[in-house]
Amino acid sequence: MTNFKDFINQYKPRVEEALVEESKQHGAEVSKDFEKALQYALLTPGKRLRPLLALAVMASFGRNIDDDAVKAASAIEWVHAYSLVHDDLPAMDNDAYRRGKLSVHALYGPATGVLVGDALQAQAYKILSGVKGASASQIVSMVRVLSERSGAFGMVYGQVLDMQNHDTVKDSVLLAQVLDQVYQKKTADILIAAALIGGHYQGLSQPALALVEKYAQNLGLLFQIQDDVDDYEQDEEEGVVSLVHLIGMDRAREMVDELLAGAEGTLDELAALEVEFDKSLLEDLIKLIGA
Repeated sequence: MTNFKDFINQYKPRVEEALVEESKQHGAEVSKDFEKALQYALLTPGKRLRPLLALAVMASFGRNIDDDAVKAASAIEWVHAYSLVHDDLPAMDNDAYRRGKLSVHALYGPATGVLVGDALQAQAYKILSGVKGASASQIVSMVRVLSERSGAFGMVYGQVLDMQNHDTVKDSVLLAQVLDQVYQKKTADILIAAALIGGHYQGLSQPALALVEKYAQNLGLLFQIQDDVDDYEQDEEEGVVSLVHLIGMDRAREMVDELLAGAEGTLDELAALEVEFDKSLLEDLIKLIGA
């Protein structure tokens, strides 16, 4: 399978089934309202790009995508969902809606929003620790990369920078540097974690993992900058300052081309390193994002 849209159609339903299943407390009484709140947060409309990237890395090395692989990949969506729930809170971005639906705190209250986010984050590590299709060392590696990329000096730090500096830094050069860090931490790091979870589950060598990380780094920044390019006019109307507003549309498009080339070049390196690697699926993902 080389078409990433077909890959989404095949595996997104399986990821969402895993999310719902892991949100249930089997064999014990639990508040149905809380269970519904968890599922509401987990099933926010979206492509499930992060778990699908993990699965795509596995599939690109010839892995059969079984239920255990889906379970490992789904853990990243729990962390992603937690970040969205907390980002929307009144003390953060104070958003009442996300993708046309009420945010968790707007529907269930701020206290429940905090607790749902906490629960989503913790459950991700329970899921990873219970994966049966990987060795103990592989599980430790997956847990480590997810915690590093989402924690104090990863995604969370990106939110810290976003809150502290976005509205206070007036110099456009400095603000561009801040946004570059925010994009790295809040967007690229989680996509890197997803790709590396797929790589560790597959048991890839360190050289191969380094190239998988490099690919995901380019992909993450490409994803964010292309999104800014697409949303440029809407951001103008809403007064949102993105990196594109600071560096200009021409430079932003140059960066998109550079990141596309960087990601594609990394896949070529990976194909030269690992004979069983088929780059077509991950290459199609680049084109889908950079279109």
